[in-house]
Amino acid sequence: MSKPDTQTAMQALITHIQQVIPLNLDEAQMCQGECLGCSKKMLEMLDTEISYWQYSADTPGLKDLKHLEKIATRTHKVLKRNHLIG
Repeated sequence: MSKPDTQTAMQALITHIQQVIPLNLDEAQMCQGECLGCSKKMLEMLDTEISYWQYSADTPGLKDLKHLEKIATRTHKVLKRNHLIG
């Protein structure tokens, strides 16, 4: 079995992120109580990156995949720390 091209890998990564991270949390949910890292800013940054790659004509490279994965991982950790996901 051959490895997917970077375009296919990017779409798979975006799909996985959308399944794991709730990108549509409203501000009232995110900004209550003590905050350990800004969930709102992290979600905005992640959403911007995802939107770019969904509508971009550019072909992503391995560096782009790693960058999106890193932002998603950091966002997931912040949301988990702030008890917004399980």
